[in-house]
Amino acid sequence: MIETLTAGNKVKFQYVDRKQSYTSWPVDTSYEIDSYAGEIIEVRDTEAQRLAIETVSRHPEIERSRFLIKVKLDNNQIKSFYSGRVVNVEKINKSFLKKLVDKLTGK
Repeated sequence: MIETLTAGNKVKFQYVDRKQSYTSWPVDTSYEIDSYAGEIIEVRDTEAQRLAIETVSRHPEIERSRFLIKVKLDNNQIKSFYSGRVVNVEKINKSFLKKLVDKLTGK
């Protein structure tokens, strides 16, 4: 689904984040799900546009997937998300009235 999105698409989705606690053996793993909404800035295919070795070296424990999406969230913060942990993606379509207002105001 992520690979079909393009810059400018408005989306809402949930992101699964893996938390690990190394205070015991075996390692205690838990998962948190957060909701996000915003506008896609970029969809990056990490096979075609490889990650820098410095990026991978800094955080080798991160579960990475092929697609990385960069999103401008509703609070104007910009975050990147790996597609393998993005769930319940919903493309937000503007209503006819919103499109008309945007056209009239030049947005």
